[in-house]
Amino acid sequence: MPPLRVGVVGCGGIAQMMHLPTLAERPDLFQIVALADLSTKTVNAVGDRYGVAKRFPCGRELAAQSDVEAVLLFASGCHREAVLGLLEARKPMFVEKPLAFSLPETEEVARAVRGAGVPFMVGYHKRFDPAYLRARRAVQEMRDLRFVEVTVLHPDDDAYRTHHVVLPATGPWRPRPEAEGDAIILERVTAGAFKGCVDDIVGSAATAHHRVGAYILFDSLVHDIDAVRGILGEPEAVLSAHVWRDGFAQTSLTRFARDVRASLSWISVPGLKHYEETLRFVGPDLRVTLSFPSPYLRHAATRLVIERMDGEELVVEDHTVSYEEPFRDELHHFREAVQARRAPAPSLDDALGDARWITRIASAYAEGASR
Repeated sequence: MPPLRVGVVGCGGIAQMMHLPTLAERPDLFQIVALADLSTKTVNAVGDRYGVAKRFPCGRELAAQSDVEAVLLFASGCHREAVLGLLEARKPMFVEKPLAFSLPETEEVARAVRGAGVPFMVGYHKRFDPAYLRARRAVQEMRDLRFVEVTVLHPDDDAYRTHHVVLPATGPWRPRPEAEGDAIILERVTAGAFKGCVDDIVGSAATAHHRVGAYILFDSLVHDIDAVRGILGEPEAVLSAHVWRDGFAQTSLTRFARDVRASLSWISVPGLKHYEETLRFVGPDLRVTLSFPSPYLRHAATRLVIERMDGEELVVEDHTVSYEEPFRDELHHFREAVQARRAPAPSLDDALGDARWITRIASAYAEGASR
């Protein structure tokens, strides 16, 4: 089967660090035929790096090219407007998470995609992590799952990417004060590009710290929301949620079927370059713990620990399931689905399920302790 000819929209950080190397390393599977980015410097630098002649400032122009068989949207931020425009070309599409930054916008995009009738995939790379798949099997075989604990200790993103060269190359990275980074996000959600999206989540009258918390749910915790849903299914109710540290820390408690409780915590810790993301599933005679590496480390194995009894002995199994890269596996899955004319996954239903759970968590902020 010939390689899938793709056009890439958004040539920034995650595209250069993860997706473009995956596409380029297998010319038998993918051919990058066009690039689009709002930044002329970026699209030209990336085009030169990968030998791609067709370069556009607009994704719609790229999607309209006859030799583009599928569109890969790697741009950051809310994808609503971009997806609605790209759908005019009626071509298969892969879109990085999140699909949008509120439930109403996610529902709007889902209606448009279904109306277009094209293969469509949302990029949740953790769903393709071999350790995650092994853990999911173990959890779903548990006799009596009782508790799920998710903890994300989140450093400064920029500090964790200094080992990559992102084009166009700039000077050496320098740490910035925590207050400066927090102020950037605060401006985004109170007056900037994400104000309208956040209004749809928590309402225009919501406090600043609730707005920040809601933004973080869609921007970062969505990975864990989706990973937990991929194992447990749909939640029944959000029991409590609160934010503190001006919205840059939050905890929520959700009830699932069979009286299972899931606690989700996210805390900003920008001064320590040590990313931690842990999912723990607890039963009376089995515990399964996943420890994800930073998404900016290629081929770093996710650690899987399974604790069980063997007679009177405690057995702690430490698994390195694979060094396979989940970002690679998801793009290979997309290509195979498109060429086999079957629906790729995760799907629109997953994006909608994630957005519904996120909205319920954010709606519970007002009832919790908020400082």
